[in-house]
Amino acid sequence: MLIVAVVGSKKSGKTTAVETLVNGLTNKGYKVATVKHIPETHFTIDAKGKDTWRHSRAGAQTVMSVAPKELALIKKVDTTKYSLKQIIAGCRNDAEIIILEGFKKLVGQNPQVPKVVAAKTTSEALGASEHYTSILSFVGPIQKEATKLKIPYVDVLKEPEKLVNLVDHEAAVLDRRRRKRKEYVRIEIDERVLSLNPFVQEIIRNTIVGMISTLKGAAFKEEKKISITIKSSSNGN
Repeated sequence: MLIVAVVGSKKSGKTTAVETLVNGLTNKGYKVATVKHIPETHFTIDAKGKDTWRHSRAGAQTVMSVAPKELALIKKVDTTKYSLKQIIAGCRNDAEIIILEGFKKLVGQNPQVPKVVAAKTTSEALGASEHYTSILSFVGPIQKEATKLKIPYVDVLKEPEKLVNLVDHEAAVLDRRRRKRKEYVRIEIDERVLSLNPFVQEIIRNTIVGMISTLKGAAFKEEKKISITIKSSSNGN
């Protein structure tokens, strides 16, 4: 699962960038979730006078509304000290890519969270380049000045696919790393590597380890990978 943060000052184009990413990545087949940071202390998504509002006002700490095409969950909790893991807990099982809007203090120095920075001026962009790690791109109304920056700039209104492709590439890189970590059994037949899901790998691994363990002097560490290569004989037999 890839987490991408869209950060920047007010009215800098953050939401436009989020909309662009959600639309483009969804069209590419990804399951996308978004998480929006709202800094206003007394904000509530619940509407005064509604039944759900009355439930929470009566003392319910968790209120869920279930409609034919929507499920909403409202929890009355203090989120000011939430970790990133706690924030995304509610949607991580339903998404391949989670896009955060805001949360600059939480993700600013986290190198594992790629960032799209929305900026209105070059000074904002320069300040962001010093504050944030892992910046994928700048967006916002700084097009003419952005050519001076070493980090790519994307005009999401004119070339939305460029921003989408940047995140798509990050997702592909993360997926390759994940597959490499999970691949602990590798079978190659005539230079063609078989695709093995984790369940099949586990069966093969346990079988082979069980056989090896009966051999005198054999030692096999848990982190070791198993590689099986099968080649056709040169004479065709």
